[in-house]
Amino acid sequence: MRRYETLFIVTPDSSEEELKAVADKFQGVVTGMNGKVASYDEQGKKSLAYNVKKQSKGYYVLMDYLGQAEVVAELERNMRLDDRILKYLTVKLADQVDPATVEAVKPKPKKEAEETEVIEEEAQPPEAQESEEEETEED
Repeated sequence: MRRYETLFIVTPDSSEEELKAVADKFQGVVTGMNGKVASYDEQGKKSLAYNVKKQSKGYYVLMDYLGQAEVVAELERNMRLDDRILKYLTVKLADQVDPATVEAVKPKPKKEAEETEVIEEEAQPPEAQESEEEETEED
């Protein structure tokens, strides 16, 4: 199997249900042709460098998957036919990949990722906590 990465841009006015439908559709195309989705990363709404189909913004999605060349052809055919997709680009990352070595990586939802970042920022290094304890004991 080969490893591929496809970046595609969805129309910015898509609702959460439409984004979920797009995710299910394209992941289903890969798995339906004996492929394996390694990761599906929704990167959010960003400005485009130039207008595409009269849109100045788009919702970026990066999908990393394993499969044969036929998987890429079918995936790109589906993207051409879907009106919600503004642009797409597929890159081959590796020729021979063992599917057992590639784990299905599921990125954390954005809300959870933001919460963990805030918690990590609030946490102090152990040295700072020890000095605070010593100050309270001296008083």
